[in-house]
Amino acid sequence: MKTWTEWQQEERRLMEKVDENQQKRRAVQQLQEAYENHFRQGLRFVEEVSWQFRKNDRAFLREQMQERVFSLSRSTRAHFEEMEEVFQQEKRDLEDQADEVAYGKRKASLDEWEGKA
Repeated sequence: MKTWTEWQQEERRLMEKVDENQQKRRAVQQLQEAYENHFRQGLRFVEEVSWQFRKNDRAFLREQMQERVFSLSRSTRAHFEEMEEVFQQEKRDLEDQADEVAYGKRKASLDEWEGKA
């Protein structure tokens, strides 16, 4: 059976993992925000270029390019969503482990207290 000190060490280890998880989630969020900005800029560029294509017989190239941009965007957004789900699950798992550690600490503290009495 673990002692209170061992549970305390386990709690510190979990808190480090929670912090790491939060940092990863923030980094992904920043990447996603940067991506959204670049995507909007890309759309503006495609729209500006589309006027040039409309003036000649290559309008289909604009449509192909636009569809490719949208396809890549959907794929990228799906990847961001998957990453967020993974980090959310990791966060839930860490919270469950933290609950177990808190219970273990309370039990160990009670056991140590009863042992001294």
